Amino acid sequence: MSAAVTVTAMGLLLGCAQLPADTNWSPPDWPAPATMVTVVTAAGEPAEASETVEPAKPAAKADAAEATSAAPLVPADADLAGFIDGRIRNDRAGVQIRYVEIVGADSFNASVATIIDDAIASTGISSFTPEVFDTGAGLAERGCVAGSLAIPAAELLKDPAYGPVDGDGTAVVCEVTAAFGPVVGVSFRMVAGLDGDITRDTTTALFANLETGGVTAGAELWTAEAAGELWQGTVDGLRRDAWALSAAPTQPPSDEQLALAQAALAGAGFTGAGARLTLPAGITSAELTALGAGATTVPLTVEVDSLDGWLTPAGDAILALRGTPFVGVPAWNGAHPVSCAIDACVAVTYDDGPSGFTAELLDTFAAHESAATFFMLGNAVLGNPEVVARAAGAGHELASHTMSHPDLTTISPKKARRQVHQAGTAITDAAGVPVTMYRPPYGAVDAAVISAVGWPAILWSIDTLDWQQPGQKALVKRSAQAATPGDIILFHDTHADTVNAADAVVEGLRNRGFTLVTVTQLFDGEVPGGRVSSR
Repeated sequence: MSAAVTVTAMGLLLGCAQLPADTNWSPPDWPAPATMVTVVTAAGEPAEASETVEPAKPAAKADAAEATSAAPLVPADADLAGFIDGRIRNDRAGVQIRYVEIVGADSFNASVATIIDDAIASTGISSFTPEVFDTGAGLAERGCVAGSLAIPAAELLKDPAYGPVDGDGTAVVCEVTAAFGPVVGVSFRMVAGLDGDITRDTTTALFANLETGGVTAGAELWTAEAAGELWQGTVDGLRRDAWALSAAPTQPPSDEQLALAQAALAGAGFTGAGARLTLPAGITSAELTALGAGATTVPLTVEVDSLDGWLTPAGDAILALRGTPFVGVPAWNGAHPVSCAIDACVAVTYDDGPSGFTAELLDTFAAHESAATFFMLGNAVLGNPEVVARAAGAGHELASHTMSHPDLTTISPKKARRQVHQAGTAITDAAGVPVTMYRPPYGAVDAAVISAVGWPAILWSIDTLDWQQPGQKALVKRSAQAATPGDIILFHDTHADTVNAADAVVEGLRNRGFTLVTVTQLFDGEVPGGRVSSR
């Protein structure tokens, strides 16, 4: 109304006179900021005015993948194969989590475990129990997915590749955003929603130093001033793209607006000189409101051309390594810690080897990044020490199956102990690893044997009866299709069909959501004494 009154008053003063046009006039230039913040769309192109206040959703996940993976510092030839890819789906809790871990990076892995615990706690479930599905669930596809940080939250929750059942609950996805020198950066995004309403959409970046073992969270990289300057630069960018004529300074952000910028910094991905950040929906200011622009309704991606004055010493130390060759992620190893209270664990075990088939079996498990336990005969170990050492080096568990496969209940306790421990010594001599448990041949064990040997006697909860040679389909059905979390499955690596079926067995278990672990991992590192047949 005041603008209209002003125009009317001028008309009364001037009558019908027409103001002469000033052909030399142009809107004042925006002052050049110390750090330039450019608003971009999800597809990675500078946003048009109509796209910045309420950015358009990406047309397809492929577009999002192209946008997200193009700018971060991940060379095309970066060696990322060693990541331990994980995936947890639990329909009872309403959660699906995709994550990665790194062999030997204990601090990084502990931070990932905290994110997983936070996601499970966010569902409100009082008691979490691992869950598995049928072999068609496709859960063997695990780990981070390029572009998943940019998928609109509602779409991500509804996508069965990422979200909880029916789209209600919590999803965690991740993406590798940096790989240079000894540093690898992974961003984890957590989205939660109910009945179509998004209740949470946050991203946490973790930077692991593969040489020192340290980890730095994204929030630790930034000075106290960075969030405010990021927010102001973003709002100014939105104002420019909305054709605002006033270059008056933007008023400082509220605490709520500042929190949105802090959340973006916590999940930042870095470019050659600056950074790419995604601010959660809800960015607004008095100046934007005056332009008739509402708060942003979807996450907004911006690029910062320089980080001068924004980084803490920790941030400077990490980013000083940009441009140096990436050292590579350490190779997968089956001995890494696993939490079987969270992961759906199963122990696949093999007796009577090593044999001429064992090397092929090790190839199969390596291809699926899965662990097994081998109960070895001492006499066979003496004849094939190279395969024994290879199995131990890959992180598989080695245990005694006696020297010559006697029924331990038919010999004296003293001889039973000698049979078991001599085989253990042969394994240690060949592979350099201690042996602390055994499997009694035929499963024959009694109190006298248990007392004399002094190690846990590991039996089984699923016997595939592979020695009867029922065929590969039967072996898959008896194992991969029948297993439940906590099972110990018995095979023998002395039968061709057993080894040939291993690929389908392992893939079937992983597709159901299982993590294949050693017997010791199944019990979180502490195998109970006496007779043991399952977790």
